[in-house]
Amino acid sequence: MWRYSVGILLLVMLAVPAFSAETSGPVKKQGSVRPLVLAGSQAATLAVDRVAMPAAAEGKVALKDFLEEALKNNPRLKAAQYRAAAARARVGIFRYIPDPELEYEYDKITPAAIGMGGGKVRPMKTIAVSQEIPFPTKIFMRQKSAQREANALEQEYKEVERTVIKEVKEAYAKLYLNRRKAAYLKDTLSLMSQFVEVTNKKYAVSKAGQQDVLRAQVEYSRLYNSVVLYEQEARIAGDWLVSLLGRQDGVGIDISDPEPMSDLNLQEADIVALAKKGRPELKSVRERLEKARADSALSKQEFLPDVTLKYKREEVDGKFSRLDQGQWAGSIGINVPLWFWGKQLAGVREAQADFAAAQADYAAAENAAVFEAKSAFARYEAARQLVEVYETGILPQANAAVNTARRAYAAGTMSFTDTIDAMRSLRDLQMEYFAAVAELQVTKADLERMVGGDLDI
Repeated sequence: MWRYSVGILLLVMLAVPAFSAETSGPVKKQGSVRPLVLAGSQAATLAVDRVAMPAAAEGKVALKDFLEEALKNNPRLKAAQYRAAAARARVGIFRYIPDPELEYEYDKITPAAIGMGGGKVRPMKTIAVSQEIPFPTKIFMRQKSAQREANALEQEYKEVERTVIKEVKEAYAKLYLNRRKAAYLKDTLSLMSQFVEVTNKKYAVSKAGQQDVLRAQVEYSRLYNSVVLYEQEARIAGDWLVSLLGRQDGVGIDISDPEPMSDLNLQEADIVALAKKGRPELKSVRERLEKARADSALSKQEFLPDVTLKYKREEVDGKFSRLDQGQWAGSIGINVPLWFWGKQLAGVREAQADFAAAQADYAAAENAAVFEAKSAFARYEAARQLVEVYETGILPQANAAVNTARRAYAAGTMSFTDTIDAMRSLRDLQMEYFAAVAELQVTKADLERMVGGDLDI
């Protein structure tokens, strides 16, 4: 039984065939679309061809479908959308002057004091209507301030939208990455039988020792444990994706291969310019700066008077006469900012301080946006170059080394330990390559969040 175990492990490490001629082809130039490279026969079944992607398998969901679902159902995005809608509705409140005030007065004190009505005092009954009219520019500035606030919340909603898109892409990439790793190792396990015969023959003629058996068991266990680990990581990524979609469970989380992704024909300066112009978070801070500017101008207009108009009619002979008859009175008044040094001036100082703070906030936000855009672009470029190095250099060389080791081991000119080391190195490099491809997807999604839009140019 233990002889069979050593054969199984040796097959795990040595059963990966050589790269195809297409895999070790020439380096693709920047701007082209690169295929995902896999060592050995896995390239036929596991590779993601980024030149010509097949249609998604029946029952599997593409990334764009997850994005549509998240944009429709994500609770955090809905909350931001409702806040923006509430702010837009609030703008209409400031388009109108205050509500008029209607008064009705029943007065028996005044007639009694002046001796009206002889022995019987007839009460005086009056109705009045008054209307406060703010200074016209105050209405305009209050509306302008509310509009700026609504614009800021609209941009905050768009920033949340870009963040949700980025997180869905990241969760999708991690789910795909860990499922790919698990599938790769499972397929490696399924190819063990090709090496069992070689191992058994070598042990039968005493060309493989007991230490090889023990080493094989350890390597087999490590391989199996890696499959379990990656499957667990895939479940975690799937749960994250479920939460972003606003679902209660993970039913239907069966993803298709990623869409083709081309390199970006953009430089750092282009990314910085796009971030300054298009990032919603920066736009939101800019709108709040304009709101603070409007509030500062409005605070100075508090010195201007508001007008109050009032019209009053008195009851005559037990009834209110027509507008063209009877007794009536009218009045006009203005408010006087008598306590301006402690009220209006304090409001001006407050608004000016808020405006200065908003200017500083915008400068800080712009600096942060530039730095984050540069950082995201640097991470993207590093990931892109790393993927290219793996595809055109590291993996083909590691595969050639494994092929040489496999032939040497079969011929008896290489030790079991050296062969195992070569196979483990290839396996680890393939896992690192998968991670680099996923990181490329994630960094591009983060870069798109920084610039506030898609970069599929």
